[in-house]
Amino acid sequence: MISKAANRYANALIDIGIESKKLDEIKEDMILLDQSIEESRDLKLFLKSPLIKKAIKSSALKEIFEGKVQQMTMNLIELLVEKNREQLLHDISASYVSLYKKHHGIIDVEIQTAFELSDEDVTKLKKILESYTGKTVQMDLSIHEELIGGLTVRIDDTIFDGSVKHKLSQLEKSFAAASVE
Repeated sequence: MISKAANRYANALIDIGIESKKLDEIKEDMILLDQSIEESRDLKLFLKSPLIKKAIKSSALKEIFEGKVQQMTMNLIELLVEKNREQLLHDISASYVSLYKKHHGIIDVEIQTAFELSDEDVTKLKKILESYTGKTVQMDLSIHEELIGGLTVRIDDTIFDGSVKHKLSQLEKSFAAASVE
């Protein structure tokens, strides 16, 4: 779960991005920071370590990210190091991307299918979901053969289960209930 402090920094960064018209550039920076921290155990431990001095952390983070991210993002990194909050960088990145998507009306949708969908089916499904949600849909498609057929769609906390596996399970429950009577 993302901390309140990380959300506050991300909100401030969104506001700065809107003012400076650099929302997209900052989003790319946040994705880079998030991926860098996620992929490097050493960087994750480095950011969390209270034993490493501020000057060393600041210097190392400048070496890693300077020239690769916007100056605003570098300013944020330096501020976080100065305030001993560099361990929030990962959460701030995730929170920023989430706020960015909300600002642009983008919603993440997880879709599980029993088999690979054709490009035409993906396009149709995306249009249906965008019509249903009223937002731009970013789909995460995955194949789960155990579904037998059909698909499941997850939008936030809501799951629409149109899989054959689910239908068979419902049928089994109804037969079991009928045999008890």
